[in-house]
Amino acid sequence: MNVEIDAPHIPQSPLTEQSNRVYLVRNWPSSEWLKRWVHAGATLIFSEQALLHLVANPAIIDTLPVHPYALHSEIELLNIQDQLPASVIQLGDARWVELTIEADQYMVWDNV
Repeated sequence: MNVEIDAPHIPQSPLTEQSNRVYLVRNWPSSEWLKRWVHAGATLIFSEQALLHLVANPAIIDTLPVHPYALHSEIELLNIQDQLPASVIQLGDARWVELTIEADQYMVWDNV
């Protein structure tokens, strides 16, 4: 299910750096978005086009403020196991569910 959120409903500022935030990002994020939303306490999970962009441009991983995560099952579906940078942390489906339940904030971002 996709839910469109108009601008007035998007949070004006992220939670504090001490909060437990999980962001699932479908397209590669802009540097402005990364500076605003991703800090030490955040879990950044790449999906879909963001993963493919990372495979095509592996050096870009060095620009990220945190180590990114990806779902192991999605990596297998995209058949990119041998192409993904080793520093991407692979999540099992059960751990992903735990992260979403434990999160203070869980957001899915498409075009950031």
